[in-house]
Amino acid sequence: MRPENQDSDRTHLSTSDKLTIIAQFRRQLTDLMRIDDYEILQAPDDAIAFRGHLLEDPETAFPKIERRFERLDYTPTLREWSGDGHEVIIVKGVEKHRRPGRLWVNAALFLATLFSVLYIGAANALQEADMFIDPESLEALTMPLTHLHWGIPFAATLMSIFLAHELSHYFVAQRYGSPVSLPYFIPMPLSLIGTMGAVIVQKAPMRNRKALFDIGIAGPLGGLIVAIPLVILGLSLSTVQAPPSHAENIIQEGNSLLYLGLKYLVFGRILPSNGVDVWLHPVAFAGWAGLLITMINLIPVGQLDGGHITYALLGKWANRLGRVAIVAMIGWGGWLLFSGNNAGGFWITWGGLNMFLNSRHPPPLNDAMKLDRKRIALGIVMLAIFILLFMPAPLQYIELR
Repeated sequence: MRPENQDSDRTHLSTSDKLTIIAQFRRQLTDLMRIDDYEILQAPDDAIAFRGHLLEDPETAFPKIERRFERLDYTPTLREWSGDGHEVIIVKGVEKHRRPGRLWVNAALFLATLFSVLYIGAANALQEADMFIDPESLEALTMPLTHLHWGIPFAATLMSIFLAHELSHYFVAQRYGSPVSLPYFIPMPLSLIGTMGAVIVQKAPMRNRKALFDIGIAGPLGGLIVAIPLVILGLSLSTVQAPPSHAENIIQEGNSLLYLGLKYLVFGRILPSNGVDVWLHPVAFAGWAGLLITMINLIPVGQLDGGHITYALLGKWANRLGRVAIVAMIGWGGWLLFSGNNAGGFWITWGGLNMFLNSRHPPPLNDAMKLDRKRIALGIVMLAIFILLFMPAPLQYIELR
């Protein structure tokens, strides 16, 4: 995100003005950086890049640089340059925190999403109870409206997981002073779970890689802390049986190592096996959906949580990893479809969506700061969590006859 230019009609500076400003900037940096050279960049707007070596650690030097240039109405960014060197780029203008969002929009979207999830939960419960004469009739669309309370177990579980995920992001961002919006929930009443989750809008660039990492991991960890016990509760309310004799098709939820382990914990065996599987209680299905959404968010692409984490760990190399991840999703989805597994459409859709949304992650203002060993270790833990959550075939529609 570029800093907002307070004077959109500002003309380009004359050569003498530029030299005066360069001398002024040098004085601001002289006790913090050994300057080897500088360059006037054509974009953005006559930005000036100073290259050399910081005299302090980037974590302590950059806040000082930032405060000095903000007083002059400029925004600095810091990144690595030429091996162990550093580059400070100074851009005119200071990013002003945008006005607070309209809270009624957040509230309206939350209520719409809650209704949508209740509706889907009620529809699924009614179908499980064989309340529909014809699942494709008008009755099947209207009956859930009069039985919304049937959807409470599903909706309460799913929304609890989503709220834990998004509010974990929000509160950690607040701790770092990073201006972000409250969650914008996305209702999707005719989908499998009634929502596409929620998004939080970032209103200014991330300060540094540490903030980026901590905010990135907060959501998945917060969601998992709520999801795992709810999955266990839901599985304990579920039954193990063969498909009903009258069933023409079923939706097979995907297995991950974690989900298989939780089923083994509750039922004492690997499922599905010998023609039987778990027939999920609404709480279990919503909990499983929470695991799926967490897995998706940990994919190392762009603005997903996994993209934040990998950029904080790897810097610009994370963008290459993101492109590899997109190719892998589309390739794996194509292979599944070629093999006759319709779950491949899921991966092709997500791969295509992330390719359309751009796999590149914007750098934080201080892009030269390294993570400490504790965070690197935690990054490895997040990779292990992603492996445990990974579902090769997340959703499969199976025709029984």
